[in-house]
Amino acid sequence: MSTGQAMSESRTGENSFETRDFHLACFLRCTGYELLDLRAEGRRKVFVFQDRATRRDNVMAFYSDTTSVRPLAFAATIKDMKGLLHNG
Repeated sequence: MSTGQAMSESRTGENSFETRDFHLACFLRCTGYELLDLRAEGRRKVFVFQDRATRRDNVMAFYSDTTSVRPLAFAATIKDMKGLLHNG
């Protein structure tokens, strides 16, 4: 796990996964992960997702370039997530 990622307990007691990696966050959204929170950490934002048992494999597939998502869905998700960053 890189320094931009962490697993934690959410406020509801459920497992969550946190990342500061914008493009990983967009990928996770495209693959159906539920975004639980977006919080400020200094000048940066932290994306908090509902964790899944397959999350480690999904993250490794993203970084090793062995997975894919629909290109137009990814582009739309990038636009939506940028909106969250600038308006949230």
